[in-house]
Formats: sequence, C-alpha cells, structure tokens
Amino acid sequence: MSWSTRELADVAGTTVNTIRHYHRLELLDEPKRRHNGYKQYGMPELVRLLRIRQLAELGMPLARIAELEADRAGTADALRDLDATLAATIRRLQGARAGVAALLRDGAPADTAAGCESVAARLSESDRAQLDMATPAAVRAKRPAAPQGIGPS
Repeated sequence: MSWSTRELADVAGTTVNTIRHYHRLELLDEPKRRHNGYKQYGMPELVRLLRIRQLAELGMPLARIAELEADRAGTADALRDLDATLAATIRRLQGARAGVAALLRDGAPADTAAGCESVAARLSESDRAQLDMATPAAVRAKRPAAPQGIGPS
C-alpha cells in the first residue's frame, strides 16, 4: 500500500503542511518518489508519522521526539519525564482553579491576597491594599498568576 502526501495526511488525521514541517525538522524521512515525481509513502512512514503525532499530542516537544528517534531505549524515560511535567502542571492548574473559585465564592477582587478572600470583599480598596502589604510574602507567592488577557489592565 502506498499513499501520496495528501492521502497520508488524510489517513493519519493531519495536514500536508504538518508532514512538510516534519520533513523540514527531519522527523520524517523523505520517501521515494513515483515516476511522476510525487512522493510515495508506505507503511513505515505512516507508522512513524502516527508515533510523532501521538507523542506531540501528549505534549512531547518535537525536538525531544527527534532525540528519541535516535535512541528508542530512552522513550520510557522521556514518557516518565513528560508524565511528571504534566502532573506538576495539573497541580498548578488545580491550585489556580481553587484560587479562582475562592475569589468567585467570596466576591473578592482579583488582586486579593491568597487566604484573605472571605474578608476582602467587605473592605475598602485602601484597606485591601494594607491587607495585601501585611500578608506574608510566602502567602502572596502561593497566589496563582492571572492568565494573560484576564484581570485589570
């Protein structure tokens, strides 16, 4: 079985541009060409493309995927590293969600120090500023950062 670039992209659920990008990064070898000059991809290229796509969708950087192609034995370690990174990201995001929930629950302004949400909604802006200054730096450091484009400008 052989496929053109378009057919390979369709079978793999990706785009022709993605395949070209993988060629430029040398993640995917250039296949042999048909007599008309079109690329002719086979099963090995499809399997490789699906592996690249799966690792990329899991969050593996393309540069790391290229390294793994040279050292397949390191794949398990790379996946464990990725899993640890994802677990840390999940913990950080869960903390951010808890902070957002506390602000929403208590109707507190977004600049409220962590742990002070329940009283901040009832304070004046001046009192909130003093509360923030009196809050230990360790508590303020635990406050999740506001996502880009959200919050006061």
